[in-house]
Amino acid sequence: QQFCDKEATMIWNAFCRIANNYYLFLLVLIHPQSTCYAFKTVKTCTHNFSLALKSSGNTSITANPSPSTREGLESQISIERYEHNTFKNLTYLYKKPAPGRENAKPIILIHPVGIGLSSWFWKKVMNDYHDNPPIYAPDLIGCGIHHGADAWKPDECGLFFPLSWVEGVEALLEAVVMPRWRETFFVGSNGNGDVGGGFLVVAQGGLAPVGIMLAKRNPSQIHALMLTSPPTYKDITTPIPQSELERNYNFLRSPIFGNLAFSLLENRSVIKFFSNIFLFAKSRPCDEQWLDETEKEACMPARTPVQAFNAGLLQHRSFEPELKEITQTLWVISGFGDSRALGRQKYGSELNNCCLKGIDGLNVLPWENPAGVVELIKDLGY
Repeated sequence: QQFCDKEATMIWNAFCRIANNYYLFLLVLIHPQSTCYAFKTVKTCTHNFSLALKSSGNTSITANPSPSTREGLESQISIERYEHNTFKNLTYLYKKPAPGRENAKPIILIHPVGIGLSSWFWKKVMNDYHDNPPIYAPDLIGCGIHHGADAWKPDECGLFFPLSWVEGVEALLEAVVMPRWRETFFVGSNGNGDVGGGFLVVAQGGLAPVGIMLAKRNPSQIHALMLTSPPTYKDITTPIPQSELERNYNFLRSPIFGNLAFSLLENRSVIKFFSNIFLFAKSRPCDEQWLDETEKEACMPARTPVQAFNAGLLQHRSFEPELKEITQTLWVISGFGDSRALGRQKYGSELNNCCLKGIDGLNVLPWENPAGVVELIKDLGY
């Protein structure tokens, strides 16, 4: 598309970067003139951006897990709840350890953020791991609406990114995971438990900064970190300019054009079309279960974390200091069909504790190839 001035061209370039992650170029395909106009009007909404970055206050933790099985979830996986700060209903998926593995070290799975995405993203991995340790898949703050989680309302409660998502997972670790694991180990241990090590965190895609910060901030609890299809090393160590973040966020928060974009992109057929273009290998297109799950979670209250993530707020700074300071084992996993694998080579050359691995698939390996991901997890000793 040809735009009318230099400023619009700059915004267009930023918009294309978002589209590569999130498909928003659909608006341009449908109505380029309206899209151009939207670019010029986002500056009227700058107050929204500052609200998203506002501190959420001190962290308070209350443990009150109440398991409830929902229709469509396998019987071995339950939805449980906990509290953190002002959020009274944060949810997570939990799979009990297999017999004989009650004392094994737990696994924490960090889901990607996008239209219709929440912790359900990890269901195939959880189901494919039969001889499993305890597995937790938390819904990041603002996600998991279909599971009963509280929505995030930026106008009422600001968040830091990715810090607030990290703190939400840490609240789960402190309130639920650690007490439950300690009780199981010390009550039922036969002396062959895994008390000497720590947990495994697996983070998908652009949520790598959450996994990295969890590892850096919790070295005594987290023993290993696996990043599946993370950003390239250049992307995760190169901050996105503040002005670009602001433009992106305010466009996505626009009550007219942002709302129009989400309304279009939450359509099942559109999700299928773009999932098959960007996320899944041609040999393994997205299945009906993927579409069913995204359709359940795609709703107005679930849009706010997607707006923050797709604006690029998780990439407001470089995460190279944390990457070079963490002492845990780090595995970076790429799909054989992922062209970005070459850009991840620097993880291996720049970091002493990093191992690069590849398996069949493209960009959503835990869904495309859950058995392959489970094998990698087992190779790490879990």
